[in-house]
Amino acid sequence: MLLHVLLMWVPFIFVLSVLTYVFVFDFKTRTVSNWVWIFAYPIGCAMTLVNIVFNLVDVSAVLVSFGCSLFLGLGLLCSGFYGSADAKALVFLGLSLPVVPFVFSSVLGVSVLPVVLVVFCASAILSLVWPLSIFILNLKDLFVMRKTMFDGISLTVREKGWLFFTARKVSIEKLGGLGYFPAEQVVLLEGEPTRVLVHFVKAETNLEKYWNNILSYGELYRGGVLVSPTIPSICFLVIALAILPLGNLFVGGIVVF
Repeated sequence: MLLHVLLMWVPFIFVLSVLTYVFVFDFKTRTVSNWVWIFAYPIGCAMTLVNIVFNLVDVSAVLVSFGCSLFLGLGLLCSGFYGSADAKALVFLGLSLPVVPFVFSSVLGVSVLPVVLVVFCASAILSLVWPLSIFILNLKDLFVMRKTMFDGISLTVREKGWLFFTARKVSIEKLGGLGYFPAEQVVLLEGEPTRVLVHFVKAETNLEKYWNNILSYGELYRGGVLVSPTIPSICFLVIALAILPLGNLFVGGIVVF
C-alpha cells in the first residue's frame, strides 16, 4: 500500500516542482531552456510507465491525457495565446500525470476528466484575477492619482473599456521591461503619424519591432505609452495544480454558478 501511495504521489510532486522552476525561470528571463524539458520529459514518462506496470494507470487514460495535452498545447501555440514553453508544459503535464494521484476524497470531488484538462480549465479561471487587478490599478490612477490614460489616441468607448482591463500607461523609458507587451503603435494615416490600438500580440512575437516603432515617435509619447502587463501562463498552471488536492476548481466553479 505504501509503495502504491508513493508511486502515485511522486509524479505529482515532480511535475509540480518542474513547472514551478519553469515558471520562475520564465518570469525572470521570458525564455526557458530546452535542457529543462530534455531532463523532465524522460523522467515523467518513466514514472508513468512504472504506474502502468503496477496497474495504477490504464494505458487508455495515458493516451487520452496525452491527446488532450497535445491538442491544447498545439492549438494555443498556433493561435498565439501560448508560447512554446507553455505548450511544452501542458504536454509534459499530460504525459507525466495522466490521473489524479490522491487517495482521499477532495473537498469538491475528483473529476473523471484528464488531469491536464482539469488543471488547464482551473488555470483559465484563476487567470481572470490578472485583468481584474489591472482594472483596479487603473481606477486608482484615474481617481486617486488623477492620471489620464487615453489622451493622444483616438479610441471607441468599447476599446477604452477593454484597455481598462488589459493595459497600463507607463513612461516610454520603461519600454522593453519584462512582462510588457505593446497595446498601441504608430502608423502613418494620410502621411501623419497616428497612435492606434494593437488588438493582439502573439506570445512568441519579437517585440523589438514594436518598441522601435514607438521610440522612433517619442514626441507622441511624452505623457506615456499604453502597454499590456503580462505574466507567464505557466504561473496559473502551477497554482491550479498546487490546489488540486483541495478539489477540482473547474467543477466547483460550475457548481457555484
